[in-house]
Amino acid sequence: MGANGFVEALLQFLQSAVCEGNLMAQENGAMALFNLAVNNDRNKEIMLSAGVLSLLEDMVSNTPSYGCATALYGNLSTLDEAKRLIGMSQAVQFLIELLQADSDIQSKQDSIHALYNISTVPSNLPNLLSSGIVGGLQTLLLDQGDCSWIEKCIAILINLASSQDGIEEILSTPGIIGALASILDTGELQEQEQAVSCLLLLCNRSEKCCEMVLQEGVIPALVSISVNGNPRGREKAQKLLMLFREQRQRDHSSVPVDTHQCPPETGDLSMPPSEMKPQCKSMSRSKTGRAFSFFWKSKSFSVYQC
Repeated sequence: MGANGFVEALLQFLQSAVCEGNLMAQENGAMALFNLAVNNDRNKEIMLSAGVLSLLEDMVSNTPSYGCATALYGNLSTLDEAKRLIGMSQAVQFLIELLQADSDIQSKQDSIHALYNISTVPSNLPNLLSSGIVGGLQTLLLDQGDCSWIEKCIAILINLASSQDGIEEILSTPGIIGALASILDTGELQEQEQAVSCLLLLCNRSEKCCEMVLQEGVIPALVSISVNGNPRGREKAQKLLMLFREQRQRDHSSVPVDTHQCPPETGDLSMPPSEMKPQCKSMSRSKTGRAFSFFWKSKSFSVYQC
């Protein structure tokens, strides 16, 4: 069908439907194009060259028929050339607004899928950030009633954190770090791995982030993941714990020690024993307990010993 002119014909049909305000025709036209684009990069390229993106912009700006348009954006965004073009267009604002709107779950998932693909192109990051993508992701991460999009949301944050502006935006958005810390406790293994990877990336680039993460009381969850997580999750959790330990050692080495009086214990790393029990849902108590005890009693933590 793509090789015999159906793409161009359907685009003309969709354009007429948009001009006439015919919602049913718009949905049918967009879904027909969607089906032609599935697993077919050649048809996607024909659509791009024929002006499908400008037509979609007209469609979503003039009618409430956004579900099919969002699905088509998500489908097209798998093409490298489309990632760049969509990332520079007004579609970015539309897709981000869907994250916070009272829209159906499928539309949100399609929007997240498209935004993830767009975020893999570094030149798109400034437009994504200025359009408020971090705030949109925050809304979804804080509302974890439906967890089907958590992994993709965190994957977008990881892509955004490849730039300094992205890191600053993430750290300045209330609730993001707390939401990631909560996933360490309650998420599935793959979600925990994604959350640890994101926090490790952020903390490696920002000491401020280290402080924010530690204030969330993540040490028990990280110890549990380092024992019970999937292979990549265990590796990332161990690296993050080591990063915290090295930072505390640096902080301690720069502070004069009063030899006549033990320094008071400060910070979230000095929680009383009753508060240091891991709460992760998938932990193995005996193994996690031994790892946790070793982590805290290690001589490397001389800052907490008198």
